[in-house]
Amino acid sequence: MRQKTTEKSKLPHGRIEAVAGICISIVAIAIVIIGIFVIAELCIAKSNVREFYSEICNDLVARHADYMEGFLKDYFNDLDEFAKSEELKSGDAERAVNFLRKKNPVMRIQVNDIFYAANDGKATSVLGQKVDISGTEFFKNIIQSDVPYVLSLFDLESFSEDEYAIAKNVIGKGGEIVATVFYALRLATIESPISGMDSSDMFFGFAMTEEGNFIVPINHESILNRTSEFLSEEEIYLNSTFLKKISDMKKGSFIFKIKNYPDEFVVWKKIAQTNCIIAVDAPLNRIDSSTAVFKNSIIIICALFIFFVIVAAVFVFAVFLKRISSHRLTLQETASFDELTGLWTEFHFEEEAEKLFKENPKQNYMILGLDIRGFRIVQQTEGIATANEQLILLSRRLYEIAREKNGIVARGHIDHFYLMYPISDSESALREFDSLLYNGNFLAGRACELIPTKAGIVFAGKNYERDTIQNLIGKTSYAKHMVQDNLLKNYSVYDSSMETRILNEKRIERYIPIAFAHDEFYVVYQPKINLSDEKIIGAEALVRWKSAELGTITPDNFIPLFERNGYINRLDFYVYQKVFEFMEVRIAEGKPLVPISMNMSRFHLNDERFVTNFSNLFRSYNIPPQMIEVEIIERSLGVADDRAREVAEQLHEKGFRVAIDDFGTGESSLSLISKIPADILKLDRKFMLGVQHASSSSDSEFKVVKQIVEMARQLGKETICEGVETEQQINFLRSINCNYVQGFFYSKPLEEKDFVEYLERHL
Repeated sequence: MRQKTTEKSKLPHGRIEAVAGICISIVAIAIVIIGIFVIAELCIAKSNVREFYSEICNDLVARHADYMEGFLKDYFNDLDEFAKSEELKSGDAERAVNFLRKKNPVMRIQVNDIFYAANDGKATSVLGQKVDISGTEFFKNIIQSDVPYVLSLFDLESFSEDEYAIAKNVIGKGGEIVATVFYALRLATIESPISGMDSSDMFFGFAMTEEGNFIVPINHESILNRTSEFLSEEEIYLNSTFLKKISDMKKGSFIFKIKNYPDEFVVWKKIAQTNCIIAVDAPLNRIDSSTAVFKNSIIIICALFIFFVIVAAVFVFAVFLKRISSHRLTLQETASFDELTGLWTEFHFEEEAEKLFKENPKQNYMILGLDIRGFRIVQQTEGIATANEQLILLSRRLYEIAREKNGIVARGHIDHFYLMYPISDSESALREFDSLLYNGNFLAGRACELIPTKAGIVFAGKNYERDTIQNLIGKTSYAKHMVQDNLLKNYSVYDSSMETRILNEKRIERYIPIAFAHDEFYVVYQPKINLSDEKIIGAEALVRWKSAELGTITPDNFIPLFERNGYINRLDFYVYQKVFEFMEVRIAEGKPLVPISMNMSRFHLNDERFVTNFSNLFRSYNIPPQMIEVEIIERSLGVADDRAREVAEQLHEKGFRVAIDDFGTGESSLSLISKIPADILKLDRKFMLGVQHASSSSDSEFKVVKQIVEMARQLGKETICEGVETEQQINFLRSINCNYVQGFFYSKPLEEKDFVEYLERHL
């Protein structure tokens, strides 16, 4: 509520005039003093601004160099460990690569490959690549370098332009270099932090080796990125002087003063123990021009300001007491609106929402927190102007909705919006909200542009929970988090379990690197049984996690989390390696073994290198390919049918078997039988639940399972049913000629020792 101001000042008129005179005099004197001070300061603005920007550059470089040192630390530790190993010191490339493959078989997310190069430049990677790098500048720099680690772009045509290397020499017992080991990393891991140093037209970040080779180039015209044939003798001398300084000093600055070209100010810091610097290039003419504009503007503004204040000061105090209240309200109202969209600010939205709750205690409300999907990508790829246009279009549409439904709307941070309007009940409110969307998107603007959004919804009021508006907005964020990776779902309604789930996921995420480092994941095997003779014919490898800090974490708690944060690739290859090691030992010892199936995450369908990486890892072990089965989850198909067919064909070419896992859970299951060249269909466990609760063989659950098995048989495919737990289910599956079963009726998933005993008893 606005506070009313009804009483006037009790001061006598003489006192008011005296106070007015004193105030005007003080204001005038203060303005004159400030004006003189500002003008004096502006006289030395150029040097001050240069010093200011120099401090910014030094801070940028220091922070980003520290970040890269922290990022590279793990790779340095790996290379140190590799270089000390006898396998690499032996000079035997095959032995060295096998050691690297077993020592570090699962790549970090940023790593493309790991290479071992002998002194003749013949290099072999853990993924099976063989290249000759003997003639490259990269290899020469490694051999001749006196720093522990060498960073460089690859200068070999077979390598991607998007890769750089971190290398270390392997020193023999006699102190001579016997080989080199290096990581091939995605260039984005160093480009991304460097790009964070770019600031408008003032600063340009780059990374360079002591030899003058760019890893991340300067993104503007500079003496440093001009080729030598276009440089004068003076420019060549400056370049060589700069390179000598960065070779001799850990950090510093350098000014390129060249005739006919703008001066350039470069600040650098060396990444510790490497031949690489992180640097910022600042064209001084742009800094100086901004200073000149600033100087002239301030002088004019100060002069005008002083003039008008002196003239107006006589009149200000006369109306001050009368208009003080309205003046304050005007300031409040100005601060209540977002400058870009014209909507309320989040703070003002909260104030007005609380008023609605107090003034309408019997009313129910729907509160939405929305943001634009991929908004940061739009900013980076299409520019700020296009991104702002999307914000304006969406704000206008939300304003229309708020006006139609007698609600309120506001813009929060960046692309966050908040909408609140009265409703009768939640079910009808959600139906109405669905009607406002077109294919899950907002139609906005005259051209009806589709704006993809995601939203969190919470209900409040008479029939719902009572809470502060700040807490309700926070709950919309929790609900919105649940749909952030689901492109087919655009909103989620808050319930109390969401907050607990998200906090638990964040807690689990903290321990993922520790789990990999301490080998806390392990593989269990669930037998597959032939229904005709009840003998074991195979097994499925499943991953389990027993954390030293969190205890046992079930797969349904960590697998979806790994799929969202990208660790699923590393986890899957960890499982593949453990299974291959187990099988190789069994084969080498001449002990009985059955084919093992392993799951392939849906995210591998987007990785064109998956089959290559999988087969390269497999070739490191002495295992017949027909003993390996790859399970593609049916839920991951649909729009990826073509890619799934391609992956299945590639796996068949390598000699592996392919199964469609959880068959029957998708929307187009029957059509997949003919599209995907799979050897076996795994019926989802939900069918067994239906069979268990069905009253007769005429029920739909019986008919569906029987039809799937019959169609698979006609197409020459085998069938296996998961989740088998009762005699009734076994008898039914025998009656329809299902080939195999898997479930607790025969065995739960077994740890390796128990599985070996089960295998020897049931073959």
